[in-house]
Amino acid sequence: MNRIVLASLLVATVAHAEFKAAFVDFQRALVEVDEGRAAKQRLQAKADAKKKELENDKVLLEKEAEVFKKQEATMDDKARRERFDGIMKKQNELAEKVQKAQYEIADAERKEMSTILPKFELILADIAQREGLSMVFDRSSSGLAWAPPYLDLTNELIRTYNSKKAPAKTPAAPAAKPDAPTK
Repeated sequence: MNRIVLASLLVATVAHAEFKAAFVDFQRALVEVDEGRAAKQRLQAKADAKKKELENDKVLLEKEAEVFKKQEATMDDKARRERFDGIMKKQNELAEKVQKAQYEIADAERKEMSTILPKFELILADIAQREGLSMVFDRSSSGLAWAPPYLDLTNELIRTYNSKKAPAKTPAAPAAKPDAPTK
């Protein structure tokens, strides 16, 4: 019976020794890879343009409401009610435009980032295979509260991703690549 306990402890120890894990911070990697930075800039430009448009609409609505307040006392009940209803309708339309803009920006961000994540996964699979890792966790969604910094693969993911994207960006990059050391 002692042999069974000893054998199971030995198997558990060997299995435990083979288990290697690491983690990556996808959120940080998304904003630090070149393609992610460019996507964020495009998204920010869209968001800024939308914000400016909505601000202009808001200013116009506020001016209309201000004019209404000044003229309200001189209006008959029917005209006052119609004007008030018109302003309220425009206010509701503006609120809907704001919600729609928020959804459009979030959707555009999801689409932009969804082209990067599958590439991350392929790179991580290569790194995990090379390093003999059993698992790689995403720091932001795995519930990982703490891990030693040496298990963080984020910088390696960013470097590898950017180096794989470099040849597609400039025609001169492939000529310079053979001089670069390979792993």
